Amino acid sequence: MCTLTESVLYKFNQLIYENLGIKLDETNQEMLKARLNRLMLKHNIENYHEYFNTLMSNKNTPIWSEFIDEITTHMTSFFREDGQFKFIHENINSITQINQRILQNNEIRVWSAACSSGEEPYTIAMVLKEALPDNVKVKILASDISNGIIQKAQKGVYPQEINQQVKPLLLEKYFKLKDDKYYISDEIKNMITFRTFNLMNDFPFKNTFDMIFCRNVMIYFDHSTQSNLVNKFYNFLPKNGLLFIGSSESLAKIDHNKLKYVRPSVYMR
Repeated sequence: MCTLTESVLYKFNQLIYENLGIKLDETNQEMLKARLNRLMLKHNIENYHEYFNTLMSNKNTPIWSEFIDEITTHMTSFFREDGQFKFIHENINSITQINQRILQNNEIRVWSAACSSGEEPYTIAMVLKEALPDNVKVKILASDISNGIIQKAQKGVYPQEINQQVKPLLLEKYFKLKDDKYYISDEIKNMITFRTFNLMNDFPFKNTFDMIFCRNVMIYFDHSTQSNLVNKFYNFLPKNGLLFIGSSESLAKIDHNKLKYVRPSVYMR
């Protein structure tokens, strides 16, 4: 393996920032080098410059998707930061009263904007199924930049250990245990559309979302990228629509279009 020069390392950092919005600081450089080495070894590439050029000329191919999978983080769980889901369940009546579109159209539209391996959108689906009247249709868009992780999410198959995350009643109602694995029910699966999508791109949607979840993503972005993303979310929320971010995140120092603070990590247009 050749030496990773500062100039080539800078190119990789710029490639990641421009395409993923992720700003890697000095503390992340050894991690980046280790991941590059792992990918290059897999493809028998010994020169960093050669690998960089391969990536640049092979976007929208498996080698690019593999690079995205390696660089991005996919830590998640069912009912992660459960306070937000309790908030939805306890306040569903007021949520539907102030956002009248939901009951007028008998549907609620939700976007899980960095869904990882699917635990978040499946959790949202279960919570809304339990909280809303049966005549309200739940439509969830679940997106992630990683095609590989989207394919995993679509399968809806999880290890038996999720019984530590999901309450027994919900496990019994919405999962099937087979060969020591839990399979999400078709009833919940059918509420969700999975798509590969890069949040750095323009949003192509025709309709707004009553709720948008983008949790523990903006911590990897710089201030400018955070502001741009939050403003794009604002434009795709109806009046009184809700934005959920991670508990370690805040919009206090982000320039945005009048999103109102509701409670920690929850904002309203």
